[in-house]
Amino acid sequence: MRIVQANAVYDPSLATPDTLLDTYYTLTEWSTALAAAGATVSVVQRFHTDATVERDGVTYNFVRDREVPWLSTTSAPREFIDAVVAQKADVIHVNGLIFPAVIAALREKSGPHAVIVAQHHGGEFPIRGSGLIGAWQRRGWRRGLALADAISFTAVDQAHTWREAGVLSGQRILEIVEASTSLRPAPRERARSIAGVDGDPVILWVGRLTTNKDPLTVVDGVERAAASMSGARLLMIFGDDTLLPEVEARVNQSRVLRDMVTLVGRVERTEMPNYYGAADVYVSGSHTEGSGYALIEAMAAGLVPVVTDIPSFRVIAGDTGRFWSLGNPDSLALALRAACDGDRDLHRGNVRKQFDEHLSWPAIASRTLSEYQSVIDSTRDAAP
Repeated sequence: MRIVQANAVYDPSLATPDTLLDTYYTLTEWSTALAAAGATVSVVQRFHTDATVERDGVTYNFVRDREVPWLSTTSAPREFIDAVVAQKADVIHVNGLIFPAVIAALREKSGPHAVIVAQHHGGEFPIRGSGLIGAWQRRGWRRGLALADAISFTAVDQAHTWREAGVLSGQRILEIVEASTSLRPAPRERARSIAGVDGDPVILWVGRLTTNKDPLTVVDGVERAAASMSGARLLMIFGDDTLLPEVEARVNQSRVLRDMVTLVGRVERTEMPNYYGAADVYVSGSHTEGSGYALIEAMAAGLVPVVTDIPSFRVIAGDTGRFWSLGNPDSLALALRAACDGDRDLHRGNVRKQFDEHLSWPAIASRTLSEYQSVIDSTRDAAP
């Protein structure tokens, strides 16, 4: 199977193709995993200069055009489209659902027999504005996405809001976790020493301090669970610090939280194995997620997931998850207690098994190729 991955956006601060590939590690790891599973994989990446790079059996084609780095929903640069179509792939994999014009142009240039799969990457949401402008935008988005043969979500339930918004029609929906990780935790004792962490259990938060991640409910829930977890510690790692003043105030006004919570802040990716290795439980308060990169990394380390009951988390955590209701600190407290009861080594083993069988790169690559072959077969069967 020949697959071309089309990536239509880039960070303009990335100076060279190699820097981009080092930064966009899920782009490269996804491609490498599918190549290792037997596919022929290439990538076409919009960029501020033309270049070709070979890595791990994958060819990365960098294409320059005159559009802004973050492509609009109505743009489809000719240079980018032509470079993707020139790959003559069996499957054109488009990163993101926010490029309907790109999908439409790829369909026009590649013909009716090319299979196009658009993959949801979170962060974006369908236009639901009112009035003629909103209706016009939704119609254009819907018409573009309708030309894809399939739409890939981490969880099929995520398609509901897109259908309700009127931008998805009858496309086939694939359930494929969008990414995995190559991260592995540092050995526990060494990790705790390097991170300067102790506690029983150590609970880890990794996420932005924003309303969607809901850190205030998380610290409320941890406080309510504290009576039955006297040795517990909560480490909060974050880049975006939008709600940091509110979180600091909430922690400082509580004697219990002052003793339990450490606001770590930003941590370099190379240091994250120490924090994952030091922790026992991973907690998240997210209201929506495309998938959950930090959750996947935590599960690679065997951390028991205590996460909100949302579609992507249900698929990722599976039976190993302890789920709690959005915005409900009492529900979180109960879930934390459940995660810390019983045989923790058994819990960690079950989490690792879930990761290896469903979330690892080989597992995702195998499922992707199986689902894509099914789409290819059904497309051929429907051809006149």
